[in-house]
Amino acid sequence: MVEARTATTTGADEQGKWTYSPLIALSLAATVPIVSGYAITGDTVNCRSGPGTSYSVVKTYNKGQDVSITCQAPGTDVNGDNLWDKTSDGCYVADYYVSTGTTGYVTSKCGGSGGGSGGYPITGDSVNCRSGPGTSYSVVKTYNKGHDVSITCQAPGTDVNGDNLWDKTSDGCYVSDYYVSTGTTGYITNKCGGSGGGSGGNLPGLDATQSSHARAIIAEAKRENVGRQGCLAAIATAITESNIHIDANSNVPASFDYPYDGVGHDYDSVGIFQQRVEYYPDIAADMDPAQSAGQFFAGMVKVSGWQTMDVGELCQAVQRSAFPGAYDPNVPAAQAICAADGY
Repeated sequence: MVEARTATTTGADEQGKWTYSPLIALSLAATVPIVSGYAITGDTVNCRSGPGTSYSVVKTYNKGQDVSITCQAPGTDVNGDNLWDKTSDGCYVADYYVSTGTTGYVTSKCGGSGGGSGGYPITGDSVNCRSGPGTSYSVVKTYNKGHDVSITCQAPGTDVNGDNLWDKTSDGCYVSDYYVSTGTTGYITNKCGGSGGGSGGNLPGLDATQSSHARAIIAEAKRENVGRQGCLAAIATAITESNIHIDANSNVPASFDYPYDGVGHDYDSVGIFQQRVEYYPDIAADMDPAQSAGQFFAGMVKVSGWQTMDVGELCQAVQRSAFPGAYDPNVPAAQAICAADGY
């Protein structure tokens, strides 16, 4: 019989004094996703048979020991943190003593199937569920207030009222996490990845917001069949003009009626491509990644020889900037970004 040191607890801090008892053998389903490499931060921290201090102690972990987390569950509050992490040893340790870098979920909620989580109500009226994690993606369906959704994975995307997380539902579309009552602004299940509408992670050199916008631009390039040349020109321009951020403008009050990442003050230029309202009066389109890209491409295809000309020169031909050499330095970054998303 294998012997393991267990503890009689000293309180809700889940650290204890040593005694001895038999190790309780617990099985772990092979289908559970495992997240590895999180260090224990407390001394002789108890790992229990359930998510709370009332459950029996299975084993203990020493300070600095790495654990693999298979799922997480709410339980007894430990110093303001009521999350418990189920480890690959089949027992639960207070999340307060695991260095995950967040007080929220880093993997699936325990008890769901296939890594998903179910039963989260929609909090807004007629909330859109889109084909990707952002407002630039097409609407697949809508959910009514109070409707419960099952979440299969989550991805970063367009910021909605300070929350840039998007929840992929069992219907295969993405809804803004801001409108789903998950009890946290953090992850409650796996991060979406790979193909099939997932975010696929950040594009080279970009953060989550920039990646979401860049993907919308690239999707528009594919829809309009402007090829790699169009992708390079659009992304190089977006980097140069706004660092791929949607900028409102203090001189254009109506620009604040739409989602934005920052605020500029240059004439009446707005959006990712800094399109001037004088020439692009549809502010809703100017402030939308895909639609503003469409406006860029509409001007681009009118440029004679656009398919083969130097990318920096093509950007300048469309934008007519006071700084014509500004686009060339960003073409290599555009090449990496377009290549990572299919060009």
